[in-house]
Amino acid sequence: MSVLMKVISCLFVFCFAIIVGKSQSQVNQMKTHLTNLSSYAQLMERAGINLKNKQYQAALNDFKVAFMLKDSIGKYDYANAMVAAANVDSVDLAIAWFEEGVKLGLGVTEDEYLYFLTAEEFQNLKKQNAYQNQLDRLSLQVAQLKKRQAEAKCEWLKKIQHNSSRGAGEVVKSGFVLYWNQMGDSLVPYLVYLPAELEHKNNLRAIVYLHGGVSSATEFQFEDPSVADEPIFKLADRLGFVVIYPFGKKSYGWVRQRPAFQQVLAITEEVKLNYSLDSKEIYLGGMSNGGTAVYWFAAQSNTPFSAFFTLSADCELVIEPIDWERLHSDRPIYSFHTADDTIYPLKKISAVFASRKSPAWHLRTLKTGGHGFIYDPVKGHELFMQCITEMLEEVHKTR
Repeated sequence: MSVLMKVISCLFVFCFAIIVGKSQSQVNQMKTHLTNLSSYAQLMERAGINLKNKQYQAALNDFKVAFMLKDSIGKYDYANAMVAAANVDSVDLAIAWFEEGVKLGLGVTEDEYLYFLTAEEFQNLKKQNAYQNQLDRLSLQVAQLKKRQAEAKCEWLKKIQHNSSRGAGEVVKSGFVLYWNQMGDSLVPYLVYLPAELEHKNNLRAIVYLHGGVSSATEFQFEDPSVADEPIFKLADRLGFVVIYPFGKKSYGWVRQRPAFQQVLAITEEVKLNYSLDSKEIYLGGMSNGGTAVYWFAAQSNTPFSAFFTLSADCELVIEPIDWERLHSDRPIYSFHTADDTIYPLKKISAVFASRKSPAWHLRTLKTGGHGFIYDPVKGHELFMQCITEMLEEVHKTR
């Protein structure tokens, strides 16, 4: 998502100029009075609408009032309010907000820096020395960040490629290993993650995990070191699972290309030859786009998977309708959703679940967490653990 889209879709700014010189009691009285007029959320929503409609003065007024009701402001809040202030020639206020946003990390990515450097909304700010000085400092930070990212990428690739270069009969090492699977003309990268405590063990349990964001990925993301931070790998450490992690992208992934679905099966079979996997304990799961694809696999008559799970996934395939009659209770599928998911609303999922009445499909709901609940820095890991533990317990009960 571009910074401009973030600027339009988020909403923000801290207007400390309004309260300068006033006592704390006066400020509290003002906050109480303003709260009675309109809530923070209502003001921010209205500010966003005004900003989108280029009603800049009205947006600025809403931002000013709204930020008196909140003590902490996000960096993109400052960016949104900058647009309103800059377009009504409140130059000093716009620059002050820019400086506050920069303190929180605004503008340090290349896309964000280029936005503040080139956006038409900030033409009048570029004449100000204070604004230019901030841009110069951001330019240095962006260059430093790019250097660190390049170094991290190099180290990551060196590690995963080194781990894959083992001799015949050599014990598979723990950690991340990069492999490539050739099927026809398609060469697809995938990772295998082996927790350290499993290095010398046999009959290993495994999860094949299909990541989300496939429909927006232009390239296979195996070069990105941040993939190691995916929650599934932390879960593997806790539960003692090997993780098989295929990569997908928009032009070849588990959304529109049937061969990409079939190649996941080929990758799974390939890993079974290199690792000592327990054929009765290989599971397939996925997040968002990846989770939707899981329904296709669950409806196939012959796969190596004992059970399936989906996380915040749609229950409608793009490539073909799901054959619900082919889901079997001895290979159940567990779908986990939050009540506040705005991407794939629970209401829709529940309606399909009620209409299908498949004994193999089990729907589980969580109260909060949103679409990406497993990524929540505070509760995400435990919620993910709760989902997979519940699935495993239910599967083992039926055996």
